[in-house]
Amino acid sequence: MPLPPVADRPREARPAARQATREVSFKMELSRARQLMLLASTILSNSYFGTISAKSINTNALKGGCVPFLNCYACPSALFSCPIGALQHFSTIRAIPYYLIGFLGLVGLTVGRMACGWLCPFGFLQDLMYKIRSPKFLIPDYFKYFKYLVLLVLVIVLPYITGETTFSMICPAGTLTAGIPWALWNPVNPETGFPVFSTGQGGMFFVSLGILIAFLIWFVLAKRPFCRTTCPMGAIFSFFNKFSMVRLEVGKGCDGCNICQEICPVDLNVPLECNSGECIRCLECTKCSHVSIVTPFSTTNRGFIKNGRPNEL
Repeated sequence: MPLPPVADRPREARPAARQATREVSFKMELSRARQLMLLASTILSNSYFGTISAKSINTNALKGGCVPFLNCYACPSALFSCPIGALQHFSTIRAIPYYLIGFLGLVGLTVGRMACGWLCPFGFLQDLMYKIRSPKFLIPDYFKYFKYLVLLVLVIVLPYITGETTFSMICPAGTLTAGIPWALWNPVNPETGFPVFSTGQGGMFFVSLGILIAFLIWFVLAKRPFCRTTCPMGAIFSFFNKFSMVRLEVGKGCDGCNICQEICPVDLNVPLECNSGECIRCLECTKCSHVSIVTPFSTTNRGFIKNGRPNEL
């Protein structure tokens, strides 16, 4: 039976109704804020336009710093470096990237994989493309382990052995934001007198283009497949989720309605996996009153479910 309008309810019921309205409004604003953050991150990290006149990759001082998500160094409009590209570079020269390790460790220990849910442009693209009407398919759980193999083999081992940035050659994010724009434009570099895009690299370009097309189709059919199965950046941050300052916990009053899983961008069983390495800390599941953000500064004193079991305080 529907509730009567607030004005017709007993006076003692009105504060609870107002509180519920405020909570719903806050949670809707949180979702909008995430979308705006993703859009702003996409624009700000790719807002260098000097390449139009220079006809070469941006090499200013900002390129010495990384962002905590995939952001191809070769993208014509990239302001910053990609941490995965930087990690490959250090593997090729057989050196330890102390600054990069410190930067990624600081981000990971603070917010875990939150950059994946709030900042990553390629993740944003996947969210948008999944909204296209089509048949939808689940991704088998064991596929999540493939990204660790990608990190180990394509980002670290092969670059160390061959001296080539192997993952960058086939990275779909790099193909979309760097390979395709340079191939379509392909200006003559005034410093070298040669076209930017070498025809000798055409074969590898078409391989990477095929990989990109396959992923774009997959984006429509499943929730964030690249993040869940392939992204080496996500693999790195996943190690920090259980220890980061920002975590999620599920109240023991959870009734298993699975609404949180339906709205989860990576299709997690939230009561069981809220602090697993797969959670991208998007906070969409906090629209359910049983899911809460927990930090070292939290003052709540409630029982929570951890790994499917109530945690009695």
